[in-house]
Amino acid sequence: MSPRVVVVGDLAVDVLVQPRSPAVPGADVPARIRSRAGGAGANTAAWLAHLGAEVTLVGRVGDDPAGSAATAELRAAGVRTALAVDAELPTCTVVVLLDDGERTMLSDRGAAARLAAADLPPLRGADHLHLSGYVLLDPASRPAGVAALAAARAAGLSTSVDPQAAPALTPAFTADVHGVDLLLPNAAEWRALGGSAEVLLDVVGAVAVTDGRRGARWVDRRGTWTADAPRVDVTDPTGAGDAFDAGLLVAWLAGADPVTALRAGCAAGAAAVAQLGARPTRGPGHR
Repeated sequence: MSPRVVVVGDLAVDVLVQPRSPAVPGADVPARIRSRAGGAGANTAAWLAHLGAEVTLVGRVGDDPAGSAATAELRAAGVRTALAVDAELPTCTVVVLLDDGERTMLSDRGAAARLAAADLPPLRGADHLHLSGYVLLDPASRPAGVAALAAARAAGLSTSVDPQAAPALTPAFTADVHGVDLLLPNAAEWRALGGSAEVLLDVVGAVAVTDGRRGARWVDRRGTWTADAPRVDVTDPTGAGDAFDAGLLVAWLAGADPVTALRAGCAAGAAAVAQLGARPTRGPGHR
């Protein structure tokens, strides 16, 4: 049986910019510019659907063409949507500057920042709730994230959270994720949260840490497991962590052991970085 996952997070438009020469103030720099559907929550939802999960994305978009198009694209990828429409703020937009496999992101969360507890649908029939950390890290949407985790626990769902942004992590975030089953930080977020399994395992049930080309590791009260990352040429690192989350969750929710789950996450992350854009390039259900 396919896992039934509710993802709470942003649906966005990514504007990918690849300058052909170094940017110079006051100059007109040639660049390759492409728009892609994005948003950390939506990316993970798309990869979950791609890998065979039944998934619903909960979020908030603007009442604009960008929001309508991004919603339609997500539904075409096999994701059910429960998206509130904001009449005042635009759909979340992220400008991603790409340079030699590195990225710099300029983000305007727009309507996504006004996600409210009232926007959350009932969780009947779901197995798992995955929360994008951006929801918790923005004071405007934080109450919705806290409410989503509380509702999931009350409904008996397992839970996971991706912290998403190392510089914004504070003790308040740690308090918000207390009791979560699985935390999914990258190496920088792991360090920002103290870099200590002993401390984090007093807060969450397990931690799966990604570290780029170095692979990933799983830590819980039983021990530590690791997996290597597949060797691929990096085209665009955008969404690699979102894809990793999906690959690991599909395997873990199906009962996989930590090493198998890590390998599934690393495989999905490798597939993501080998292409331009943060979403799977093939239809739902194709691995």
